[in-house]
Amino acid sequence: MENGFERTYWANEVAELLGISPSALRKWSLRLEAEGYRFLRDEHDRRAYREGDIIALRKMKEFLSQKMSLENAAKAASTIYSTKVENDPGTSIVTVDKDRSDERYFELEQRFEEYIQRQDEFHRAVFDRMDRRDQLLLQAMNEILETKKMIAAASLEERQKKKWYEFWKKG
Repeated sequence: MENGFERTYWANEVAELLGISPSALRKWSLRLEAEGYRFLRDEHDRRAYREGDIIALRKMKEFLSQKMSLENAAKAASTIYSTKVENDPGTSIVTVDKDRSDERYFELEQRFEEYIQRQDEFHRAVFDRMDRRDQLLLQAMNEILETKKMIAAASLEERQKKKWYEFWKKG
């Protein structure tokens, strides 16, 4: 909070922060509102997103990435993060200062980037383990193939040691 006012963000900022399109953000916001979630609005009825809204939207993105339907993701995020706007039976109209400091925005963006970096490190570790597993599997398969070749060569050598007339004999 700056000067007693909570930092708010515009749709384009939030969409960029979440890595989604503004139209996807609009769709998600409408779905959340259908579940009773309330966003702040400016004098032109545009949504002004608070930090808590961004957290709810991130959780919704996480739910969607886990193959949850948009409706269920919105229900879950709304249930977890829904807050009533003070003195608000409906939609609040607030004036959002466009000249506000971006310090908190950049802090959230940095924290999000750190989270993405940790996710990337985790994925790299998983892929490294999978590569190692694949290498060991290929090595084992090559050893089995080599053993089969040696058995086949020994069998051929054994057959070649028989005299020509012994080929028709069994055993």
